[in-house]
Amino acid sequence: MDLRAEETLLSAKLSAAERRQIIAQLESTSFDVPDAWETELRARRISLGARDGLLIRGTHLLCGGTGNCETWIFRQAQGKWLNMFEDEAPVVSGFGFTQHTRGGIRDFLVSVHNSATSETRMLFKFDGKTYRRTECKGVPADCVENTRPRENGRA
Repeated sequence: MDLRAEETLLSAKLSAAERRQIIAQLESTSFDVPDAWETELRARRISLGARDGLLIRGTHLLCGGTGNCETWIFRQAQGKWLNMFEDEAPVVSGFGFTQHTRGGIRDFLVSVHNSATSETRMLFKFDGKTYRRTECKGVPADCVENTRPRENGRA
C-alpha cells in the first residue's frame, strides 16, 4: 500500500509554519531536492503509540525504479514536528509498525525491493531521540509476498 495522491501536506491539516518546519528538516535528510516539495510529498497523520506522528513519502523524484521511495516519520513533541531519522531517510517499498514500543514509540519495520527476486527488511527502534536501525536481513522472493510489512491505517 502507498499513500494516495490526495494525502498531501495540506490534507494532513498542517499549518503553514508546520509545513515550513517539516520541509526544512526534509531538505537536510533527503537524497535529492524536488522542484516543489508540496507536490512531491504525500503525508498521513499516524499514531506512533503514545505520541502523534506523521508519515511522509516521496512520490516521483524521491523514488527509485524498483518502487522504493524516501520515507520519513515525524513525531510531535513540545509543539514541534521532529524528524525521527538523524541522517538520510530510508528509501523503502513497504512499511509498518510493530506493537513493541520504546519510550512510547512503536518500532518501525520496512522492506526494500533489491530486485525482482529479493528484498531486505529493516527494523528501526526508537532510542529516545531518533529511530536507529537495529536489524537488517535479506528475504528471498519466494518468502516475500505474504510477509511484507503492511502500512498502518489512519490514526
